[in-house]
Formats: sequence, structure tokens, C-alpha cells
Amino acid sequence: MRKPSDKKDRLERFVRDNREAFDSFEPSDDLWGRIEEQFGEAPKTNKVKRLKWWGKAYLDWRIAAGIVMAVGMSYVYYLNNQYGVTRDPKVALVVPTYAREFNQYSLAIDEKRNELVRLTSDNPELYKEFSGDLDRLERNYQNLKSELPKAPNQEALIQAMIQNLQWQLDLLNQQLTILQRIKEADKSHEKDNSTII
Repeated sequence: MRKPSDKKDRLERFVRDNREAFDSFEPSDDLWGRIEEQFGEAPKTNKVKRLKWWGKAYLDWRIAAGIVMAVGMSYVYYLNNQYGVTRDPKVALVVPTYAREFNQYSLAIDEKRNELVRLTSDNPELYKEFSGDLDRLERNYQNLKSELPKAPNQEALIQAMIQNLQWQLDLLNQQLTILQRIKEADKSHEKDNSTII
């Protein structure tokens, strides 16, 4: 089976070997002149709009857009480093002082959820029961978050959101403790059955 790189190598080899033959077919120097005479001057469609910039100097609009984008990305990078915006940027932009706290709770909740999924992989009914309670808390959190930008008392709403995240974390910790006790009980039950036999 031929590789795509084989075709490329063969084409490059062919061009290299027959370069002199290709060079003999170059257009004459006056060809562009004859084309212009026949069609007239071509309309200039690729105009570059320039912005006035401090007097006589001009700035291409693409450069200006690049500068604006670079400044914006720098600001987001600063927010991320300063406040930990990566997990919940909507909340961080409204109240950046709490962004790090929201980020820490979100990371801990994600970690505990993953552990819960891992421990309940052999018992999907138990996971469904556990995740139902957690999903209700998560829906309440999302409702609070959607109300945040238009809330008259954002501080109270933020405290409610933090309390919700704490409840989610506490619930996950309790569920993981229950799962660990179930696993320990199963191990001791298996050990007792093996010693009786």
C-alpha cells in the first residue's frame, strides 16, 4: 500500500528532474502588458482600510484588531491567575473576589463526583439514587447563578451560592463515606464466608 508521502516524494522528484522543461514555458515579459491592454486596468478590490493614528501615522485595521485581541487575552490571563476564573467565568466577572473560592469548590466537587462514579460503577442503582440528590442541588446552584447578574443584593446571592456548593461537597463526602462502609462490610462479609468454608 502506498503512503501519501510516496506521492509527494514522486511529484517532487518529477519536478526536480524536469525543471528545465518547465522553465522553457515561462510567459514572456510583455504578456501582462497585453493582458492589461485587452481588459483595461483591473479594479482594486483588495483595499486595506487604515485608521488615523496620532496625526500622520496610519494603522491597518487588522493590526488594531490584533492589538485589541492581545489586550483582551492578557486581561483574561490576568483574571485567571489572580482570581482563578477557569471554572466559572460568569461568576468571576461579576464578583472576581469570590472567583478563587468558587473555583476551589468546583474542583473539589468534580473530584468527589468522579470518585463517586468510580466507586458505584458496579451498582448503577445506588449511583442513580445518590446523583438525584446532588442533581437537585446543582439545579438550584444554576438557578442562583442565572439570577446573579440582575440581583439587587449580589452579596446575599453569592453567600447562598457558596452555601449550595458547601452542601454539594458535604453530600458527596457523606455518600463516599457510605460507599466506603458498604465496601468494608462486603469485604468483611466475604472474609467471614471464606473462613467458614
